[in-house]
Amino acid sequence: MRRLWVLGFVFLLSLGANGGGCSNPNGGGVTQYGTIVGRVLDATNNRPLSNVLVSVGSVYTAYSDPAGAFTLSNIPIGHQEVTGSAAGYERNSIPATVHDNQTTNAGYLRLMPLTGGPTAPPPPTPTPTPGIATPVPAITPTPSGSTAP
Repeated sequence: MRRLWVLGFVFLLSLGANGGGCSNPNGGGVTQYGTIVGRVLDATNNRPLSNVLVSVGSVYTAYSDPAGAFTLSNIPIGHQEVTGSAAGYERNSIPATVHDNQTTNAGYLRLMPLTGGPTAPPPPTPTPTPGIATPVPAITPTPSGSTAP
């Protein structure tokens, strides 16, 4: 009996030395991730909706900002369903294909109010444009001889 107890104790110690049986916390899981961005709109008037819970499955979640924009980070690569839900609106989903280390624009996630009504046509999908360069302030001398921005 004592020998069995010692053998069990040694086994438990060996598991602890190996991180509890799993030396890689991501072992067996997905190791390739991407990001999904998009906007949430009211389907009847195309106005942005804020504080909408946007999710991929039940693990990856975010809330839309006042402009309706959302960002879901560390999403496993492959075909995903992006779902939006908010009080007073029907839940809706759109597909998105996530690529490794890339940002996928899911476009518009349009939610229909529970009160119904006619829907507005979806707005055209925006094309990103390069931003304007940020000006660098010139350093000008001050009367005391030091420089100030």
